[in-house]
Amino acid sequence: MITTKRGIKGNVQIKTTFDQSIQQVTTTPTFYNAADYASMRNQALVNDKKEKLFSDQQIENFRSGGNDLYPNNNWYDRYFKDYAAMQRASVNVTGGNEKVQFYSNVNFMHQGGQFITDQDKYNSNANNVWVNYRSNVDMNLNRYLKAFIRLSGNIKRERTPGAGNSTIYGSLFQIPPTVYGPLTPDGEVITTSNVGSPTYGMLNRSGYVRHTVTNITSQFGLDLDMGFLTKGLNLTGVVAYQTNAVGSLSTTQDYERWTRDNTKPDELIFNRKGEQNNTPLGYGKGSSYYYHLTYNGALNYSRDFGKHHVGGMAYMFFQNLTKADTGSPGLLPYNRVSSGAEATYSYDNRYHVKFDVGYSGSEQYARSDRYTFTPAISAAWEVSNEDFMKDASWLSNLKLRASYGKTANDQSGLNRFAYLDEVTVRGGGPIGSLQYFIQEKTVGNPHIQAEISKKQNYGLDLGLFNSLSFTVDVFKERMNNMVVSALSAIPLYQGIPLNNYPKTNTGIFENKGYEVTANYTRALNKDVKISLGGLIGYSKNKVINTNEPLRNEDYIYRKQEEGYSFGQTFGYLVDYSNGNGFFNTQQELDGNKVEYKVGSPRLGDLKYQDLNNDGIIDEADKAPIGTGTLPRLTYGISGGVTYKSFDLNFLLQGIGQYSSVIVGQGVWEADFDGIYGALHKNAWTPERYNSGETITAPALSTVKSSSQEINDYYKYNRSYLRLKNVELSYTLPGRLSKAISAEKVKFLLSGQNLITWDKMKSKDFGPEGGGYTSFPVYRVFNIGVNVVF
Repeated sequence: MITTKRGIKGNVQIKTTFDQSIQQVTTTPTFYNAADYASMRNQALVNDKKEKLFSDQQIENFRSGGNDLYPNNNWYDRYFKDYAAMQRASVNVTGGNEKVQFYSNVNFMHQGGQFITDQDKYNSNANNVWVNYRSNVDMNLNRYLKAFIRLSGNIKRERTPGAGNSTIYGSLFQIPPTVYGPLTPDGEVITTSNVGSPTYGMLNRSGYVRHTVTNITSQFGLDLDMGFLTKGLNLTGVVAYQTNAVGSLSTTQDYERWTRDNTKPDELIFNRKGEQNNTPLGYGKGSSYYYHLTYNGALNYSRDFGKHHVGGMAYMFFQNLTKADTGSPGLLPYNRVSSGAEATYSYDNRYHVKFDVGYSGSEQYARSDRYTFTPAISAAWEVSNEDFMKDASWLSNLKLRASYGKTANDQSGLNRFAYLDEVTVRGGGPIGSLQYFIQEKTVGNPHIQAEISKKQNYGLDLGLFNSLSFTVDVFKERMNNMVVSALSAIPLYQGIPLNNYPKTNTGIFENKGYEVTANYTRALNKDVKISLGGLIGYSKNKVINTNEPLRNEDYIYRKQEEGYSFGQTFGYLVDYSNGNGFFNTQQELDGNKVEYKVGSPRLGDLKYQDLNNDGIIDEADKAPIGTGTLPRLTYGISGGVTYKSFDLNFLLQGIGQYSSVIVGQGVWEADFDGIYGALHKNAWTPERYNSGETITAPALSTVKSSSQEINDYYKYNRSYLRLKNVELSYTLPGRLSKAISAEKVKFLLSGQNLITWDKMKSKDFGPEGGGYTSFPVYRVFNIGVNVVF
């Protein structure tokens, strides 16, 4: 259940906040100077037995600099700012009397872009303006009846370059630093033969897109105290409506591309590439919309009879939802109904038991399988309230908990109305006179059902000395009817394309683990208060059955989903039997008796393990690498110190037992004209091997090599510990606040994502990012003030 702030009785109180923030990326990919790039590019060409692109004199000219014929362009610094600014302001107003209480809030945020542009006719830099608002009103209509209105929403104006922020960021590394530019002397955009759209063109001559997004959520409810029938009885009804609308104004523009003639390095000669022309700015418009309509009614009962507490609830919940999908049948509303009941009993605040039952249905399924029954039971024993524990003054709380139940899910990636055959009719056809064309697509499964998970949890709450508390939970979740493909059970020789077969409820998935929290709070004296808390959680999931077909007997791992964590990666294992896992000498390469189906290895390429010993490196040798999509361990440490008017708080967050393969541009160097990351600086060469130097990458290449396959050499340990948040605040003395007619004034200084400790083999990107060319996590420095009137 989500609750929001509500009004309180009393005089009108106004709270204002203003923050000024500076954003900075936490990681910066390596960007080499022109001379180092040219040396690595030559190295890759030599490894591929091709001629060098740059002479020694040209490399020296690049290193000397100061010559337009031999530029040294750092495109990252040229297009990307070190910092971006963000401002936030908010106003809260609350108050009320015996009849009406209200709470209103307005938040404003502006986030500037981090790209550098020089287009003077329009601004394509990223820019966001976001306004959030909320208004809650509670009304006492009479002795028994109350009404409430909840209104909230946000309006966002977002501007992005026409190509999109992520595309622009990834393009920063595509043009080599040796390329003259970004414009010819005549003002035309420069690119290379391998890059279709350079950064300058996408930022300054491709237009921009402005989105206006509005979200509005409104609720109206009545609360009837039915104590006139029996004490403790209450009836609540709510009608809620949510809308989302997106209006997009897009501008498009094209431009000529030119490349430099590299055959004449001592002259600035440019040739036109492609057939694109310089065009004026054109405008387009688009929109999307969806709504959610919800009706909810609940009857609640709560009453004490001496040492006995009895409670109950019955509810009915109906939703009518649409999505932004405009195609058939996804454009039709989704209807869902949920109902249920709950009964609770407590004796003497020592023994507690609760029974829940749900009965819910979704029109995603056929009528015969539409409704799902989900019972649950939970119990608790508060040992600390027992008579035999009264003398244990050191024990402030001891509670044992257990629960078991079922939950259901109808969001399992199915087509709309998955129980029906998908047959479409459109104009045309092989015989024109028929004027229509019937296409049979996915076959329906009339027995498809909601996924049901069985969940159990066992917990312990422990409090000591009224200052130290522990919570321990052990949980297990199992789904025996997960929606999966049925292809492995279908022969190839039947008449329906395999991709048209429906999914079935035959998968099995399991997740289990534990969570432990601890908190300590103590006031040392009237001026000093300290707090410290920690959390650690472990969970490991396992895909037990997905109808995965059994691979041929030559596969060392005949199944690559079942028996592993969700998202398990499979790839080749590097053979480190020679010490470093590379083909280091020509003799070693010539003596290799294993046939590579992934490309012929060269000197400096990785050696792979022939796991099935068939003398061939192919798909059959792939083995599990990493831990799957999700980290298994999460933990955090929080704490704070209060000294008079000063407050210092911090939060550390981390994950562990998480590793996966990361590849792509900047990890594999062969894309475009060569994108080299930090590890490529010490790539394998005969000289480095013979001198015993550290080697951090396979031999460079200008094309995809046998080393550029999914393998454990590119497995990254993505565990980390981060100083997530630090905040220092100071509250002005009351006499100074009153001097400006304020009730309270607090100054804030904070930082987010300040320091990250990790074990990544490259510092080009962080442990949670998508790789070398993906947007990194932001570090934020913030200064602000809160004023209460």
